[in-house]
Amino acid sequence: MNTAHLHLITNHLPVLGLAFSAISLIWGMYKNSRNTLLLAFSLVLISALGGFIAGNTGEGAEEAVEKMIGISHEAIHEHEEAAEAAMPFIIASGILSMVAGFLLIKNHTYSKISQWLLLLSVVTGCSLSARAGLLGGKIRHSPEINADTSDHETEHED
Repeated sequence: MNTAHLHLITNHLPVLGLAFSAISLIWGMYKNSRNTLLLAFSLVLISALGGFIAGNTGEGAEEAVEKMIGISHEAIHEHEEAAEAAMPFIIASGILSMVAGFLLIKNHTYSKISQWLLLLSVVTGCSLSARAGLLGGKIRHSPEINADTSDHETEHED
């Protein structure tokens, strides 16, 4: 396994993992469920670790594909810039999940505030990661992503 392979394996975690984390976090906050909140914090941490790995293997993935025919250096650059914008929120989400978990376990006064801050960080990180993922997909899957189906007729003539 090389860094490009590891990048492809882990790059979905900050998008899908943070999305499921946000849903779990919202549900746990709504139901005031300690177990659901602890699950959400764990999902955030796993997603953040995956995002961190994806971010640190991006350079190796770039080296693996940049000389291939049909690969756009502009698409690689846009993806890289978008991923760099998402990374602070991914890392902050991982750190905040540990803080929120600690505060919840200790029944601290700031537990609810930490959950709201975590939710804000998770939603922002997920949104920015989704943009980075879309741009990353355009590096190798441009025809499928950019396909304009509105030009195709939906009715067939007999």
